[in-house]
Amino acid sequence: MNASADAVAAPAPPAPLPWLGIAAVLVGAVTTTLTTRLTSIGLADVRGAIGAGFDEGAWIPTAFSAAQMMIGPLAIFLGRAFTPRRVLLVGCVVYGVAEFLLPLAPDLRTFLLLQVMAGLGSGTFIPLTASFILTSLPRTLWPWGLAAYAMNIILGLNVASSLEGWYVEHVTWDWIFWQNTVVAGPLFVLYWFGLRRLPIDHDYLRHGDFRGMLLGAAGFTLVFVALDQGDRLDWFSSTLVVTLLALGVIALGLFLLHESTLDTPSLDFALLARRNVIVLIVLVLVTRFLVTASNSLVANYLIQVRGLRPLEVGNALLWVALPQFVIAPTVAWMLGRIEPRFAIGTGLAIATAGFLLATGITSQWVESNFSVALLLQAMGETLELTAVIYFFGHHLGPADGITFGAIIQTARLFGGQLGTSVLILFTRKAEQWHSYLIGEHVANGDPVTMERIASYAKAMTPLTQGTGGAEERGIGLLAAAVRAQAYTLSALDGFLLAAVVGLLGVCLVLCLREAPAIGTPPPAVPPRPW
Repeated sequence: MNASADAVAAPAPPAPLPWLGIAAVLVGAVTTTLTTRLTSIGLADVRGAIGAGFDEGAWIPTAFSAAQMMIGPLAIFLGRAFTPRRVLLVGCVVYGVAEFLLPLAPDLRTFLLLQVMAGLGSGTFIPLTASFILTSLPRTLWPWGLAAYAMNIILGLNVASSLEGWYVEHVTWDWIFWQNTVVAGPLFVLYWFGLRRLPIDHDYLRHGDFRGMLLGAAGFTLVFVALDQGDRLDWFSSTLVVTLLALGVIALGLFLLHESTLDTPSLDFALLARRNVIVLIVLVLVTRFLVTASNSLVANYLIQVRGLRPLEVGNALLWVALPQFVIAPTVAWMLGRIEPRFAIGTGLAIATAGFLLATGITSQWVESNFSVALLLQAMGETLELTAVIYFFGHHLGPADGITFGAIIQTARLFGGQLGTSVLILFTRKAEQWHSYLIGEHVANGDPVTMERIASYAKAMTPLTQGTGGAEERGIGLLAAAVRAQAYTLSALDGFLLAAVVGLLGVCLVLCLREAPAIGTPPPAVPPRPW
């Protein structure tokens, strides 16, 4: 290996103000997750404001998330060449400007373009800050940085409903986006002072594998878009979904083939062969699935069955979000004192217990009935995700920061999207099945059915004018009761599915072995000012 390569492999010196770096990780990651979730929750308001139909508007959150997926691998390359500090500062500016302009967009096409810009800007936050934790912070601060990283996903996802509901009801939907511009200012300051000033690596810029990274990014993005739009377009019945999946798989195949022919590939796939690494990646995906399940199942039930608004739904999800300010620091303190593998298994067990507790759901449940289950899920998911990435860090050598950042970004986005797609498809099919089974016991002419309709009609008579109106409304109420029961049972099945996934995760933890010994890195090269 030549001198240049040795310098590349050397660990970077610590950041001048490491706690500011941790704060930057937290704020940037929370902002990214929150923006994705806010766009989805506030989609109806945004569609109405820009005059977009349901099918057209479905591409609004996809444009943002797909841009994040596209820039993820490229951000790793750019951060390696131009340094993370430069890339994050530029990404912060692009993100802040795009979010400010979004409410001012005159039509859907302009709105989608700005969404892509915002996604490209914010898509640099996660991969570069995740690798920053393990490559720039002192080892003693790893648990704190990783706890901040894990906290962002759960906090951002679960506080979004309350924020979006408050903006729509008390201010204006524009603040769904303008709040991100406000956050971008302090985030810029944190990146400026909290990250190291390093020189541009001109040699890597000339000889780095930008084309390979672009090909891999395109492949992951195509598959991601297919997953995101699959349920709406009925999966393999859609030519668009099939085409996107086929092109994505081909691009990923060419990417892997291309990387295998290089003497020094941008991503070190030898890391995947290292002991425990594949299991740890799967555990990250499992945790992302569980986080998605705890957020979406409760929210969808409260909206579909109880008829709550986003602000009211947010009151329940705050049982997951607000305790993070206590849970995350506690987890960081614990990781320096207990075995990471024990922490991973314990976190999964606690989260699984929360999902099993939620299987007692009935159609009469309200927000407060979920509080204990959601609190257990919040504790378990934060402990597990922080511990699994912390243990992952013990498997990294001095030159593995780039590959680690790419893996974490891909697992984060794909885990969330795969979890969303699986849960939507699973609960939809479960609802149809339960509706069919319940419908078999609600036959026209059956004495019990007719008695139920009569009781509904009697209750509706004082509110109904015209002959036969009360009976028709009674039939409508019976149909609504059937739908509510079917959806409640589908939510129960979703919680049970999440519990099964959690138990499988516990079994995977039993497969983990001690981290392999990683060579001691050579002394760091002193930084030069920007």
